[in-house]
Amino acid sequence: IYMNWIIMWYGVSSFILGLMLYFPIQKIILFFSISNFQKKLQRQLKKEEMTKVKKKISLLSAIISMTFAFLYNRVLMYKYFGG
Repeated sequence: IYMNWIIMWYGVSSFILGLMLYFPIQKIILFFSISNFQKKLQRQLKKEEMTKVKKKISLLSAIISMTFAFLYNRVLMYKYFGG
């Protein structure tokens, strides 16, 4: 029963950490992506272009934040609860 609690704690805490990281990561990547596109095109992005970039960034941010959260929690669980 102790092991089930640890596994549940790992999943829930990783998911919460991933959600907390999602929005700051999304803003950072969105800022750099938009500025990069504007430099390339040498103009402001149109509304349609902006929504395309936001969709791509949302998926990328979710993948990065969840991956980092699960790996980070894996390291913490190993450190405190043994291998």
